[in-house]
Amino acid sequence: MEEQLAGCRTELANMITSTSLHNQQMDRLHIDLVDAQTTINQQMKDQQVLEDENKRLQNHVQEARNHIYDVEVKALEAEFMEEGFIKGFMKGVRAVHRKTGANIQGLSPSQASGDPPSDSGGEEVESELQKIFALEEDEDDLEIL
Repeated sequence: MEEQLAGCRTELANMITSTSLHNQQMDRLHIDLVDAQTTINQQMKDQQVLEDENKRLQNHVQEARNHIYDVEVKALEAEFMEEGFIKGFMKGVRAVHRKTGANIQGLSPSQASGDPPSDSGGEEVESELQKIFALEEDEDDLEIL
């Protein structure tokens, strides 16, 4: 019986040792799992920060594009309005010349009666208008009805 008791004690000691090793292994795996969860959580937080920053940058880029677009559109609108004003003014001057037949100071008869060439890009019209504005204004020379 003592031999059986000794055998049972040895078997129990082996089981305790095996269980202890198994528990240590489980503890290490649990620690590794907690570390992995911590790493995953930190990576998720970092990813969210990066996504938020990316979204802010995209919004900033879009705002910059919109601002540039607005500035360019306003510049084009101003340019077209100025060009339209110049062309309209010159057409008005030509219409007055055709109706009254009066010579307009600063314009040759061909400038006063004809439209500028289409390939001039409006430069000739602008040049003509600048010449007109450079002359002294005399309201008695031109009377618009």
